[in-house]
Parts: sequence; structure tokens; C-alpha cells
Amino acid sequence: MVDTARNLSWRQGDILSDEAVAICGLGSADGSSEPVYAVVISHDCDLAASESKEPNAEVIMGKRVRKLGRDSFAKTARRLQIEYQSADGLVVLELSATEKIPVPKASLSKCAPRRDIALDKQGHNILQKWLAARYRRAAFPEAFEARLRSPQMSGKETFLDRIESILEAGGDHIRGLLFDLDEGEDVERVAPADTYQLGIVVLYNSLRDEPAAAAVASNAAEELERLFAEAFESQAGEWQGICLTYCDPMSDNAITVAQSENFKEWRLEHMSLKDYPPQSTISR
Repeated sequence: MVDTARNLSWRQGDILSDEAVAICGLGSADGSSEPVYAVVISHDCDLAASESKEPNAEVIMGKRVRKLGRDSFAKTARRLQIEYQSADGLVVLELSATEKIPVPKASLSKCAPRRDIALDKQGHNILQKWLAARYRRAAFPEAFEARLRSPQMSGKETFLDRIESILEAGGDHIRGLLFDLDEGEDVERVAPADTYQLGIVVLYNSLRDEPAAAAVASNAAEELERLFAEAFESQAGEWQGICLTYCDPMSDNAITVAQSENFKEWRLEHMSLKDYPPQSTISR
């Protein structure tokens, strides 16, 4: 059945069937036999709009990976690992922000999306958050970011590498880090003695084994406290450059709207770190 512009059956987060992939010309450019996952990312309102107003829909190309990693829960704006529900269990897809492609609605209207795999409500919220994060990433003062790069740590890992290791150990229990920097004041502090006041919230996932997530986040908070003390606290017990005023775990269902407005989500990619290699793909 062909959809009309008024009754397009597609929704944000839907995955194109093999038929739709072929009709839209989205097969693998290198002739690879790897399965193609094309996810519709246009908003439902744009999908429902007439072709005269919105002639194209936007899709993003992805691949299947074995499990959630550091790119889950919209932690990074460049890549997203997200769980889809299916009768055979969870399917984890990895999406890349650079793989967005416009496709004519006229092509989509000739076929229907896959119905054997779909996002649940939480997954859909995560997808929307990730899409928005590409354009609304929090900005931090350059002097603050420079200080995060500056500590000389023992061993081969840098200070930022150590933060990454702490977050990776938390897996999908940890949703992200929220920074409370100088109570929201955007200040470029130049003098070494002019110290940034930083509070950190380790936000954890309450929807899957909350007791375990709380324990993981509490451990991560303690490790971050030790790390910041090692990097920025002198032997005399004085903070230099950055003063960590608190580092607390918090459930994602406990944070208030007022609190969220005072925090900025901090991402490793703010620091222009190396690109992280994506996980290997697996067959459908």
C-alpha cells in the first residue's frame, strides 16, 4: 500500500526495510554484504508535512554492534550506540552523526518501515537527545579546558584518559557527567591563582538495575575525587587551577528541572580527543 502525504506511516526512529533501502538507493557503496541499517531521524511533524513543504526525509546510516559502549545514552555527539527492541532480544545499533542522508518522501511512501525492530520510549528519548546535542553542546571557558589538559600524571595515561577509563568502567550504568562550573558564570580565569570552582554530578541510569547503577556511580564519583585531588591539589592541601567542591552520584529520575538548568553536560569530545574506533559489526 502506498502512503499518502497526509498518512505517511513512518515515524522518527523507524528502520528502513530491505525494500525501502533498495528503493531509496541506500545500499552499501562498496558492495559490502554487511546488512544496512538506515534509521529515519526526521521529526514526526516533518514526516507528516506535505511533500510541497517537506519534500525529503532524513535518515542516518548505522551498523549493528555487540553491546552498548562509551557512546551510549548520547554521551558523545559524534556517535550513538542505542538499543532497539525485537522479538529475539535487544539489537544494538551504532549511528554516526556524519552519515545523514536526505531521501525523497515519495520513495519512502512506496514502502513501510520494519515492524520487527523498534525503539521503546526511553530509546526514542535518547535518540532525540543525541540529535539535538550535535547543535547544542555546552561550551566551557577555554581557560578551564586548557587546565583540564594540563596535569602531568604518572604513567602513560593523561588526565583525560583517566576520566575516560572511569566512565568506561561504569558502562551503560552511567549516563554522563554534569558540571557545575562557577555556579554558571562563564569566566576566563587567566592567573594561576584564580581557581575555577567545579562541582560534578555522576548521573546514573535508574531504569535498569538501579541499585547496581547507584553503586557503580558512587564508585566512579570516589575515583573522580581522587583523580582531581591528584591532578590539582598541592601537597599542602591547596587546590591549584581547579577546585573540586563536590562530586556526587545522582539518579536520572531524581534530578530536578531547576538543577538541570544549572548544570552543563560535559563530554570528552569537548576536549578534541582522538577519535575512538567504532566496534566491529556483527551480522543480523
